[in-house]
Amino acid sequence: MADGDGSAEVGDVRNQWIAAYQLNRLHAQLPEQGEGRRVFARMVFFALDGAEKAGYPKRNADAVRFNLRGLLIEELPPDGDPLWDPDALGADVLAALPLSLQRAQTWSTDWTTRPRIEILALRTCKNLLGSMRAIADRMTAEPLRTQVDQWLELWPRLP
Repeated sequence: MADGDGSAEVGDVRNQWIAAYQLNRLHAQLPEQGEGRRVFARMVFFALDGAEKAGYPKRNADAVRFNLRGLLIEELPPDGDPLWDPDALGADVLAALPLSLQRAQTWSTDWTTRPRIEILALRTCKNLLGSMRAIADRMTAEPLRTQVDQWLELWPRLP
């Protein structure tokens, strides 16, 4: 029960949403689920929306969303849905990055001496970009593809 401020309920609700996304993510990652993996993935996205509303960090939710989308783009045939389009995923990833490429390049040269908040921003970039490593070669839209390639060139130097 809550101690009067409602924080216990919020934490409980967030944990329930997290449990729901984790269970559905497990099923979405199983090849034997076939096309049903997309249904489980949509359930993951729904549960992540609920977890975010209950206080789960957006950067963490986005990393899960992007990585799952990337996996299904890599492993399943296209079906015409923009959710599973490599260019759409690339655009979504770039839009979610907390830093410009130029700033990330500058900060990455001496990231160990940076303030914690800047290191977190660099780490967030790395986590969000992880989904693009396996599918960037499937992207066709320019200049989007070039921008993703530039970020992926920086990726190994991010913390």
